[in-house]
Amino acid sequence: MRDICFIDKTFDSTQNNTYHLSVQISLDGFYFSILDIPKGKYVVLKGHHFFLKRARLLLKHVREVFETDEMFSCNFKSVEILYATRKFTLVPQAFYSRGSLDKYLWFNNIQDRGYTVLKNLFPKAACLCIFDIPQNLNEFLLAKFPKTEIKHSLYPLVESVLKRNRAFPVKDQVHLNFFRESFEIVVVNGPKLSCCNIFNYKTERDILYHVLFTFDQLKLSPESTELILHGQLPQVSPVYHLFKKYVKMTSFAKLDNTFQYSYTFSLLPEHYYSSLLSIYKCE
Repeated sequence: MRDICFIDKTFDSTQNNTYHLSVQISLDGFYFSILDIPKGKYVVLKGHHFFLKRARLLLKHVREVFETDEMFSCNFKSVEILYATRKFTLVPQAFYSRGSLDKYLWFNNIQDRGYTVLKNLFPKAACLCIFDIPQNLNEFLLAKFPKTEIKHSLYPLVESVLKRNRAFPVKDQVHLNFFRESFEIVVVNGPKLSCCNIFNYKTERDILYHVLFTFDQLKLSPESTELILHGQLPQVSPVYHLFKKYVKMTSFAKLDNTFQYSYTFSLLPEHYYSSLLSIYKCE
């Protein structure tokens, strides 16, 4: 898979103090977008693909991106960073007790050395997301952007969906966000979060099993529940056609129409980077 580089003709590096930088880091790669804040327009979308198996290897590749990509010579007005990991847990805000981060995370995850535990508040979901990140990567990113909070990749998916659904109090939706070997699943009933998980997969049948099992356990109707697909899943993927057999209202995610997007982005399907392009002001 080739790296991607889409830059609008209006991008001006001398105006970087009016730009917002959004970054997403995962074993699949390093992706980032730049928003022209005054215009409300995304003017840059770039991606450096990785094919890693272990999070410990991320720092080397992330450092190389910062050292070789000239975009990071800019001083941005604001920065947000997403980090994707399967090791996470959600704790209802009402039950969270300070000082217990490690205990919450390691209750249902295997603890590894060399990792730091972080937390994010998901305000619309009224919960905290607790997850781990390699300590050296965390330190590197905070040295680059000391005022930035590193957020779990689920943050924009959960919070932007709940924000949009405030006007639909009884609408059931299932959102899937695909990575190369895993996918995030978020189930909402209107503005309320019902379920959130991450599954690994090897085949299309693995994906179908996890999703239909979730439908069954939550008693979701395949006739009236919307199934919305995000991430790097080709529109011709067999997964999409499998879902259409079982879930009537299956579709690909659309970008938030409150923003404008560079004409150069049209070379990619809208759903490929919908999470990255929805993190700004999704609170």
